[in-house]
Amino acid sequence: MPFNQKEFSTPPPHPPVGTPQGSESALPWYSIAPGVWEFLLNGDAEHKAVLQWWEPNAVSAQTEPITHTYTEEVCFLRGGLEDVTLGKAWGIGAYAYRHPGMKHGPYRAAAEGCLQFVKVVSPAK
Repeated sequence: MPFNQKEFSTPPPHPPVGTPQGSESALPWYSIAPGVWEFLLNGDAEHKAVLQWWEPNAVSAQTEPITHTYTEEVCFLRGGLEDVTLGKAWGIGAYAYRHPGMKHGPYRAAAEGCLQFVKVVSPAK
């Protein structure tokens, strides 16, 4: 799916804390892990831009550092995340560019949660 021209000034509010995974009331947000939600801005699974909401104090589903096969860009808009392995936290305005295979995480959200912009680009085939 190619990117489409889109504009909005206010995204839909993220699901309330404790919303069950798969809840129809969360749409257009969808759960990617317990306490972690995404709102697709544009694209598809291979090449996408999303808003990602971590509920307050949410933790990564995985307990070991992760890697993936795509490039990932992240910019923090509200709250923050702590990389549990590194013992380092990032907050509003922080930015990360991760090449495929880069180890990172697992994460724990700040007490106020975390809203971030995430862009995923799969390698050319």
